[in-house]
Amino acid sequence: MQKIKDFLEDKLSGMVLALMVAQPAMDVASYFAAQYGLTAITTLLRFGLLALVALLGLLLTDHKRAYLILYAAIAVFWAAHMLNCFRIGYISPVSDTGNLLRLLNFPLYALTFITVLKGRPQLRRVFYLGIFIAFLEIILFTALPWLTGHPIHTYEKIEVGVLGWFLIPSAQSAIIVLTAPLSIFAAYKSGKYPVYLLGVFLPVALMFVTGTKLDFYSIFIIGGAYIFLFLLRIGRKPRSYVLKYTLPIFAVLLLTVVFRGKSPMVVRNNMTAYSQNIYGNMIADSLENSGADQETLDLIHQGGVTAKISSERQLENLRRTVLPIYSDTGVYGFRTSELNARFGMYNVMEFFDYTDSPAVLSNTRQVKLNYAQLVWHEKDILTHFLGFEYSDFLLGDSIYDLENDFPGVFYSVGYIGIVLYMLIFALFFYEVFRALAGNIQRAGTLERENSSGIAPRWLRAFWRGLRDFLTLETGAVGMCFLLAMIAAQISGNVLRRPNVTIYFAVAAACLYSLTSSQPGPVLKAQEKIENL
Repeated sequence: MQKIKDFLEDKLSGMVLALMVAQPAMDVASYFAAQYGLTAITTLLRFGLLALVALLGLLLTDHKRAYLILYAAIAVFWAAHMLNCFRIGYISPVSDTGNLLRLLNFPLYALTFITVLKGRPQLRRVFYLGIFIAFLEIILFTALPWLTGHPIHTYEKIEVGVLGWFLIPSAQSAIIVLTAPLSIFAAYKSGKYPVYLLGVFLPVALMFVTGTKLDFYSIFIIGGAYIFLFLLRIGRKPRSYVLKYTLPIFAVLLLTVVFRGKSPMVVRNNMTAYSQNIYGNMIADSLENSGADQETLDLIHQGGVTAKISSERQLENLRRTVLPIYSDTGVYGFRTSELNARFGMYNVMEFFDYTDSPAVLSNTRQVKLNYAQLVWHEKDILTHFLGFEYSDFLLGDSIYDLENDFPGVFYSVGYIGIVLYMLIFALFFYEVFRALAGNIQRAGTLERENSSGIAPRWLRAFWRGLRDFLTLETGAVGMCFLLAMIAAQISGNVLRRPNVTIYFAVAAACLYSLTSSQPGPVLKAQEKIENL
């Protein structure tokens, strides 16, 4: 066993680099596999890679108990989940287990990467280099179909946005956002200013042309965060240094603002607004021809309808009024017909709160969320604790699996599962705040020794501690971690897409490596013991 571990230690740097560099190529392979109906092969390849990475962590670690505890918790929970599904009628244990494996990507990758970095902090630079190379590959695989005359759009139906040989646009959008901060940091650490300029321009350009809201607004989040990180260096670095590295970021942010009206994101928003305006007029005509009284119409327009219903007569008036909107042949029948057949039209109306808003009724994410809530409403209390199976997201030929990750995880694993899952993230936040508190406390000690300054001592201590804690590296992996959390909620395909999750896991592991090595605050009880 020791010989195997020594061999792995010797090859670890190369394996980490190869793992990261291979990711875009694997995504391209998935794209072409889908063209020929061979996605099962690439899916098995992803699961096989996850198994190998998990095995690597188990072989490298000196603390196998952490792995065994994690695996035991997963096994016990999943056994309970499956037993409950058999109790209520299991449709497909295979697809349900596949869904579980997708959920396990983050904890297994993150734990392994933490093990890899344990005692080997120099490997963080290998991760960053691998992500930088992967980002250059992404640009190449995005440009090639356009250069060869076969453009692929982010929104193919309306031919808006620049994509590439990538299968799922929302997942690729998240990958671009997660790799951008670390690519910029890797370019900065190269020590070559032209590489840094390229590292700033290319991510911003790609996020701009991709066309999703996540990518477009992340330009300002990432750019603003880096400007703040460089400004924190004032007083510790020459002002010329700060200007040298912040001015390019200011320039690309300014260009983004100037050309905002030409961005694919704005073009798509305008097309969506135009479409919703047409449907809004159709809804207005439907309501006008419904014969409803003004009180009922006002109630619908104001929103929050369900909570305001005071009588059966009022409820019947509401149903009769919005029926031409929700019925199978109604204005939004193409959205609600399957739900009507599955749950009943009156239930569907209630879960949509009898809304007449095209922004809600046109929102695929909201339709899927309402579908999940309707399924959840049917389940018993034990299923609420353990989650329902993946097949419950399927209806005919349609897939109502939620696009937003955290609600999707919740409905799949229930109250118990989501608590266990969120504890994983709580660990990372705990380490961050523990390390930050330690830096602030030590800064406070130094400020007590040097009492000069206009600002209150506690404020000076906080500012000094923040500057000590928030290095460029910590800021880069921190913003990547937070952007992944944000993207998982508002965009999705982060926690349940292995090709996205792996970048999230890298950021989480690097953040843990940077913060867990720092001492936390010393409590008063500890001080008394140390002074004895």
